[in-house]
Amino acid sequence: MDTELETLLNEVRLLFHQCTRIGEEIHSGRPVTIAMRAVLEFLDRNGPTSVPAIARRRHVSRQHIQVLVNELVELGLARLEDNPGHRRSKLVAITGKGKRLFGAMRRRERDVFENAMRGLKVSRLRQAVQTLREVGEALERQRQA
Repeated sequence: MDTELETLLNEVRLLFHQCTRIGEEIHSGRPVTIAMRAVLEFLDRNGPTSVPAIARRRHVSRQHIQVLVNELVELGLARLEDNPGHRRSKLVAITGKGKRLFGAMRRRERDVFENAMRGLKVSRLRQAVQTLREVGEALERQRQA
């Protein structure tokens, strides 16, 4: 029998895959994959960041992020900038074209997800967010111990 934590983590994994599938469906035909979209979102929220820093914050390999960044740069959705803190590790920044595309993607997602969430109380969503943050922080503390 699963513990409450195992049940929660299973639900998180299932929800992640469901959101990925829905995202792929609503963005089919766009030149950006869901993984590339995640990098655009990171850059939009955090500003110019090095590939290794993005990888650390996203809990994925540097190589994975580098491949995505290369594709985004090729599409003109991101650009590389000099990094005052490191000579060899450039900063990745979202371009105006990238901001516009990401904004359009978010609007489409918001329409789909908000329509699906009708009837759910905002207070319950906030509680779920807080719980997931607390679980993530506890797992990170354990990993660093």
